[in-house]
Amino acid sequence: MSTTPTAPTLYLTELDVTRLERLASRGGVPHMLELLDDLLARATIVEPREIPRDIVTMNSRFTCLLEGEAAPREWTLVYPDAADYDAGCISVLSPAGSSLLGVHAGQTVQFQQPDGRAQQIAVKEITYQPEAHGQFTL
Repeated sequence: MSTTPTAPTLYLTELDVTRLERLASRGGVPHMLELLDDLLARATIVEPREIPRDIVTMNSRFTCLLEGEAAPREWTLVYPDAADYDAGCISVLSPAGSSLLGVHAGQTVQFQQPDGRAQQIAVKEITYQPEAHGQFTL
C-alpha cells in the first residue's frame, strides 16, 4: 500500500528561510533548529515575489482572533529582538509566532501555550505584508 505525502500547509519565502537559518546558526535558542526543521518540512518555499499576498510572512501585520476573545487583535510577526507583546509585536520564536508564520488569511492555527494548554488563533486579514509592498531585501 502506498501513501501519498501530505501537501505542505504553509508558504515561506526564500528570504524568510535565509533569515531564520541565520538566526538558528547564532545558537542560544535551544529549540530553534527543531522549529526550523518543522517549518521547512511543512513548507512550500517560494521566491519573495511569488508569495501570495494573503500569507503571514516575517514583519507582516495582520488582524487575528484568539479563541475565547471577542475582540480581534492587530499583531506583527517579528524577530526576537523586536518582540514586544504589549505593542502587538509577536516573536517568530514564540509558540504563537511559529504557528502563524506562512499561514493564509482565513486560516485557523493551534499552538500549545507554555502552560500546556492548547490555543487557537484565526488570522482574519493581512493588513501589511512586506513582499506585497516590494520589500525583498535581506
